Amino acid sequence: RRGVLSPTPRASALAPFQIRSFRFQWPADLATSWALEMETIILGWYVLVETKSVFMLTVFASLLYVGTLLSPMFGVVGDRIGQRALLCVMRSLYATCAVTLTACAFLGILGPGIVLAVTAVVGLVRPSDIGMRTALVGEIMPPDRLVSAMGIQRTTQDSARIAGALSGAGLVAALGMGPAYLVVSTFYVTSIL
Repeated sequence: RRGVLSPTPRASALAPFQIRSFRFQWPADLATSWALEMETIILGWYVLVETKSVFMLTVFASLLYVGTLLSPMFGVVGDRIGQRALLCVMRSLYATCAVTLTACAFLGILGPGIVLAVTAVVGLVRPSDIGMRTALVGEIMPPDRLVSAMGIQRTTQDSARIAGALSGAGLVAALGMGPAYLVVSTFYVTSIL
């Protein structure tokens, strides 16, 4: 009929997975999200147990977001070299820091000072992570699938807050710091690949 708009077809909730780039980005984002949440619990627990200081725990938590003021610059760099390349660089930094902490744990030289120093380095990048993921999804996703893709991304982050935190705490309690951090390192390396 004239003057009556027909409804536009809606994309299915899983339609974003038809996009090749999203099929690669989603598991990488999932691995990164899990590793970040596991890392927060494992290192927070470590700092609290080793220092017996709630103040040092708050210092640790604050260092995770020290890079908030640098976030706009990550956007500029992402525009210059591409969000995908920037995400790979960021995740390479995560993996390098995690492997460093894993090696220190297995060598028995890990201490709160090392943990706080590495956390400060990761904290320079971490606040920009979600923004870069979102920008990349917006870049690769056709408009009719963007809402579904954003919903999947949000579910990925929320699942990591639950499962990543629980598995991080469980691993460190059951296996100790070194093996638990080996799992975190594996997640970061997987996210780069």
